[in-house]
Amino acid sequence: MKIGPVLFSLIGIASGFMFSVDSIAQGNPFLRPGSKAPAQPVIRKPAPPPPMPIPVNPNLEFRGYFKLKGVWYFSVFDKSKNRGEWLQEGQPMTEGGREIERFDLAGEQISLKGGGKLTLKKSENRSLPLPGGGVSSSTLKPKPGRIPPPRR
Repeated sequence: MKIGPVLFSLIGIASGFMFSVDSIAQGNPFLRPGSKAPAQPVIRKPAPPPPMPIPVNPNLEFRGYFKLKGVWYFSVFDKSKNRGEWLQEGQPMTEGGREIERFDLAGEQISLKGGGKLTLKKSENRSLPLPGGGVSSSTLKPKPGRIPPPRR
């Protein structure tokens, strides 16, 4: 027995086996078109909803800011506690746990971590009343024709 014909026949059998495996993977060529069972639809789960943002305390006010040695400081006032504090970016509030994430200088607005923004509170351009209901001396005007006595 010669090795050449045996080797050739083994290669032929192996290639025929590979051809039959490929035809099974692609489908039966002897079936009519459309006789295959329809493919099952792919069911995709919807993405989970994003976490709810932390509600912004309506009593918080952004009252001022300044920059010292390259570090921004922000004044945040809590009207419900009648307490304010100066914070840096990333520094949490003492009682609220909220912290300043970002500062927009052009819009004068701070973004709080977890959602929410505070805009700089503008001045109301009014004077506060004196305790006891008195009138300040700067608002008093002397009566015409009367010269006030000199101060000593």
